[in-house]
Amino acid sequence: MQFLSSYQIFLDKRFIIEYHEGVMTLERMKTFILKESSDQDYSPNFDMLLDIRQITFKGFIKDIKDYIEFLRSHKGISGKRKLAVLTSKPHQVVFSTFLSMFSVKLPQTMKIFSSLEAALFWLGDPVDTYKVNSCLNHLKEKKELCV
Repeated sequence: MQFLSSYQIFLDKRFIIEYHEGVMTLERMKTFILKESSDQDYSPNFDMLLDIRQITFKGFIKDIKDYIEFLRSHKGISGKRKLAVLTSKPHQVVFSTFLSMFSVKLPQTMKIFSSLEAALFWLGDPVDTYKVNSCLNHLKEKKELCV
């Protein structure tokens, strides 16, 4: 199965929404993050909503330490920000929990949520729920293959 992803940057709100679906591997996620971070509007200090509700992981749990080291070694990717991870399945919570445990080496604060409303509230409601849902629907349509 493929790994498809897209993102939207709200420059005026200093906020990013990422949407992912399919099978996530370490290499596929690295490819996506390098592409996203090369966007001229991207800032590692923008708060982020990460929607992984349609993701399954292939060998990724064992690669989390390598993923964190990858983020640390690329200074323009992860900065001082809040990261809300939106999950819907137990394996996504396990992944996010491991990521949270190892991400103490990063300057970001991360929390796991099962509802969009709670995630947005924690992020300080940078964008209203209706607009975020609309954005997520749009991102689902324009997602790109990450090889």
